[in-house]
Amino acid sequence: MDTIVDCRGMLCPLPLIETKKAIKSAKKGDTIKIIIDNDTSLSNLKKYLSDNGIDAKYSIKEGSHILVFTVVGTQQSMSKPEDHCTYEPKPIRNNKPTKDYIVVLNSNTMGKGDDTLGEILMKGFLSTICELDSLPKEVICYNSGVKLAIEGTATAKNFEKLSELGVKITLCGSCVDFFNLKNSIKIGEISNMYYIATTMLNSEYMLKP
Repeated sequence: MDTIVDCRGMLCPLPLIETKKAIKSAKKGDTIKIIIDNDTSLSNLKKYLSDNGIDAKYSIKEGSHILVFTVVGTQQSMSKPEDHCTYEPKPIRNNKPTKDYIVVLNSNTMGKGDDTLGEILMKGFLSTICELDSLPKEVICYNSGVKLAIEGTATAKNFEKLSELGVKITLCGSCVDFFNLKNSIKIGEISNMYYIATTMLNSEYMLKP
């Protein structure tokens, strides 16, 4: 039986976790094909498979990386995926440190009441985040919060500044598709709800205005 593991839009360790789950569920002789679109995660996954004695054939198709291999056993003693993750963080400028907290934005306005006022407050909030002594490690946007990343807006410019300072900007892919914004957004990484939920769960502190 052939199994396809589509890891497009996922960041490490998710591709490794999904691959391990597929291997655990497979039988000897089954073929597993992994599709991935992130160079760093690809490198981590190749090493993960190699370290666990799995020889995968590599190819590239329509901009996506493909790894195909045959399950030779139960692979019960596979190493932990998180032990094989390396990251390529953007450099921190102006010597600003990051702290273990994330900012979660589920709307393009701040607070309840007047939307015009809410948009003004949100612009001010993001401008203030850029100037804080301790930056968040990540900003996650979902629902109408993804509209904050629309190219040319003041809030997108703040996201660009945060990104230059080393802060990761993550956008909910389903939300981007719902609002039909795929061609309007030029900043941030598109991800999925599994990643968002896992990041929120594992974060030490979460700031949600």
